[in-house]
Amino acid sequence: MDDQIRPHESAPGTEILIDQGKQKYEEYQHVTRGNAQILLVPQPSLTDPNDPLRWPRWKKWLTFANGLFYAFNGAMTGPMMAGGMLQLSSSFGRPLADITYSNGATLICQGFGTLLWMPLAVKFGRRPVYLTSNLLMGIACVWLAIASEKTYPVFVLARAFLGLWEAPIEAIVPSTVADIFFLHERGEKISIYGLSVLGGNEIGPLVSAYVIQSLSMRWAFFIVAICIGVNMITMFFLMPETKFTGYRPVLVAVENDSSIRDDLKPIGSEHRENVAIDLREDIIEQERSGSPEKKTFVQQLAYYSTTESQLSLFKIFLRPFVLMAFPTVLWASVLYGMSLSWNVILGSTVAQLFGVEAPRAYLSIPIHRVATYFTIRNDGIREPEMRLPTCIVAAALTTIGAVISGVTYHYKTHWSGPIIGFAVLSAGAQMGATLSMSYALDCHKELSAELMVTVSCLKSTVAWIWTWCINDWLDSNGTIVVFVTVACLNMVVYGIAFILHLRGKQMRIWIHKKNFLSGLEF
Repeated sequence: MDDQIRPHESAPGTEILIDQGKQKYEEYQHVTRGNAQILLVPQPSLTDPNDPLRWPRWKKWLTFANGLFYAFNGAMTGPMMAGGMLQLSSSFGRPLADITYSNGATLICQGFGTLLWMPLAVKFGRRPVYLTSNLLMGIACVWLAIASEKTYPVFVLARAFLGLWEAPIEAIVPSTVADIFFLHERGEKISIYGLSVLGGNEIGPLVSAYVIQSLSMRWAFFIVAICIGVNMITMFFLMPETKFTGYRPVLVAVENDSSIRDDLKPIGSEHRENVAIDLREDIIEQERSGSPEKKTFVQQLAYYSTTESQLSLFKIFLRPFVLMAFPTVLWASVLYGMSLSWNVILGSTVAQLFGVEAPRAYLSIPIHRVATYFTIRNDGIREPEMRLPTCIVAAALTTIGAVISGVTYHYKTHWSGPIIGFAVLSAGAQMGATLSMSYALDCHKELSAELMVTVSCLKSTVAWIWTWCINDWLDSNGTIVVFVTVACLNMVVYGIAFILHLRGKQMRIWIHKKNFLSGLEF
């Protein structure tokens, strides 16, 4: 590690996180844990009470909970038809593969719908995107409830629009996490978010199977629409805007025992002028300029309260495509897609395997604790690659779960065999999804919104491909071949993590020097 590290100038994602009692950063804002000081990254505004990083903990969690409810509902709408695919096939008079294609319509529209939603979230803030997409998602569920008793083309069209309206769930919530939580808190929050998305994928088909059997497919969608309506109310009153366009200090490492210096720049702006200034002088200057007034509760209910007129929507739209050239982003996107593809595979084939959805379980392991351990060993400097050792556990769980699931179903063992396999497989899938998202956000946190668009698009493309081939593949080769082959593909992707662990920082420095976003700055 170099004596002086400027994270934004050398390796994007490298951050000063822990001052282990050496008093090198005592004047920065921090929290104390034992003998170490955990620096707040990013540093919150010194004087602005409207900075989401300065919100009380209850307000942060309330905002986050609304985002989780939103993500859970959106994730549940996709695979919830799994428990009724045979009924839909019979009702529409179409083969099971055609019903699976309707799920593919949702996935592909969901992936590319983020290209439309997230530029709006970057320019106009998160709140209008949350409210608008949530309302339209509820309307789409009502449409699906009616379409489930009409014709196949109408149902597929409704599924496509559902994907378009629910598209932000995999991009905007991680951006909200980056808006309101500090770096040392994000690993846990991303794990919880991943749990909500996978929970919706898991619980949706399970609950819908009982609803479909007891009532009808129509009521399965109506019930989800009601849940979305409840979330719409809580979101309107209890989820203020989280995008901050004010002024924040930026941490810069010091060289040995020299005086603390701080680079300041406007957060939310792409003007990257670094002005070294003493932290004390900065406090005095901001006190002279006065503190903004704290927004009232009524003011926070505004449909949108922040906009950046200088931002070009066209440039924002192009930036996610450029991010596909980043090796770190490409790997994270493929891993995220492969991890969540297991839910698509199981959701698309569950009717073929069981007739109804079998209950599954999953596990969330605090990946951030592993990263914190390596941060302490690295003199308090956090590198995104410190999360990657947990790939070993995720890869092992995924492979073991896939083998158990494939073998037990092929040999028609007791029904608990595939259930145990699905549980282990889901645990590995969640770890992979959480790990990939956390790693990508750590590497390029200043591009969180655009980053999640890229990840979502590539993930949905991978998942969409599975919907077109998985049923025929199972018919031709059986579960052992299919599940083990997909597990091997996962292992190849996980294996790349070893290269990133060794050379990830050099790749980030290369990305920074190449400046791929030149000409697309705001």
